[in-house]
Amino acid sequence: MTESAAHVRVIEETSAYWRVLFENPPFNIVDATIFEGLQDLLARMDASRSVRVVVFESANPEFYLAHFELTGKTGNITTAVGPSGLPILMDTFVRLTKSPVVSIAKIRGCVRGVSSEFVLACDMRFASRENTRLGQPEVGVGLHLAAGVRNACHISSAAAARSKSFSARTTSTATLRNDTETIRIR
Repeated sequence: MTESAAHVRVIEETSAYWRVLFENPPFNIVDATIFEGLQDLLARMDASRSVRVVVFESANPEFYLAHFELTGKTGNITTAVGPSGLPILMDTFVRLTKSPVVSIAKIRGCVRGVSSEFVLACDMRFASRENTRLGQPEVGVGLHLAAGVRNACHISSAAAARSKSFSARTTSTATLRNDTETIRIR
């Protein structure tokens, strides 16, 4: 098993439903091996004729994905070019948004920095109320977000749902709360 396969483990629940488990102890720090694993996964998704849904989750309940590895283990993420013609970092996110496979981030724990960009590239995001913490430290210091991924991922959830080979009818009620008001969505 390669190091990237150990950190990004694909569990084929059925031929149409895959789970992807991030496991890079102790904090699931994002490094070159995570992106190698994601690139391998995207190639497998492109080659598969049956996969319809991929759910991304973490083996660590305290850290979904942490920030970028800052000790020099980023490899060629920012310099190498992916299949889309973009640098690997941006290529991974753009290919995920354009994939016909529905991608879901099942979030428990801390999501920071480039990891926030990853969950934004997924079609849907579900977060635990008990321990999810979202952070984008670049904003606080006035830096551009990771590779401008937000600019490349302007697909609204309605447009994304139409662009996917995904059809479902759902009825749900959600309540969003902040300090001053409650909003009910049907």
